[in-house]
Amino acid sequence: MPHFKVILSGRGIDLPFEGDSAIGFFTTRQVRATDLPDAESLAKELVLAEWRSGGTYAQANRGSLPVLAVEHSFSVGWVAGTFGRNPSGYTFYCHED
Repeated sequence: MPHFKVILSGRGIDLPFEGDSAIGFFTTRQVRATDLPDAESLAKELVLAEWRSGGTYAQANRGSLPVLAVEHSFSVGWVAGTFGRNPSGYTFYCHED
């Protein structure tokens, strides 16, 4: 099964962050899927699971579930998909520019 990287943006959150409130984020997920649309859907579900009840960010988030958008998605080779770093963090932002 092919490997894909999916870069997502999320907005609609209200997360205390460094003395301010984060209102959005960017994140990347690497997934295995049959095709690009399936990879994008799977990546979105992985991120949303962290924001739903019981997830890592659920209690701290004073906003709503993030509204996710795919910024970029692409296939990665077997070696990078199997042995490469599996991205999981978030880059939060506090203000719309």
